[in-house]
Amino acid sequence: MIGSAEINKVIREIITPVLKQNGLTKVQTRNNWGWHNDCIWVLHIRSVGNYFSLITGWTPSSIVVEIGIYYAFILSEQDIKADNKARLLPKVHECHIRTELTCSLDQSNYTKCLENPTEKRTDIWWIEPDGSNIEVVGANIRDVFLEHGLSWFEKFTDLREAFSKIEEENNSYNKFYKAKYFAQHINDLDKFKEYSMMLEECRG
Repeated sequence: MIGSAEINKVIREIITPVLKQNGLTKVQTRNNWGWHNDCIWVLHIRSVGNYFSLITGWTPSSIVVEIGIYYAFILSEQDIKADNKARLLPKVHECHIRTELTCSLDQSNYTKCLENPTEKRTDIWWIEPDGSNIEVVGANIRDVFLEHGLSWFEKFTDLREAFSKIEEENNSYNKFYKAKYFAQHINDLDKFKEYSMMLEECRG
């Protein structure tokens, strides 16, 4: 069974150099950050693990790549970890917008064994227990990041684009909270008033 050390070695050899060259300046194999004015890029690589494997049939070492942007001007309601340079290190689930990269490999030869058709998904990279396909997986993650992930980061580093995306979310406390601070930051007074009122209504 391939272990984390072998997977991490491939990540460092194939994926890490590309991340360093494309906006992610603190690179720690599976946890990576880049600071771009008020926008913090986050890229997290994780294995699905044993419990997910037991339920779905995916191998435990199969990989998900999550990306997100944390906007530093949004007042946080929880403590965000920082490094020794006082730079914030948000986790991907703490980001204000996020998504997952999608595998572009044909994995049907692996996923055909899955009993539940809904588990034949594309947001996971299948890794064989013996690690025989790990380099192919690493190269595909690198290529998908360059083709799709980087452009996603760049698009939503534009604050107007990010604000539009947040406004498209379903109405909720979380949406109104983020939108209020966005509107304030980009000096849209009407939207700031609108979302401030909606937020207060949510708070009751």
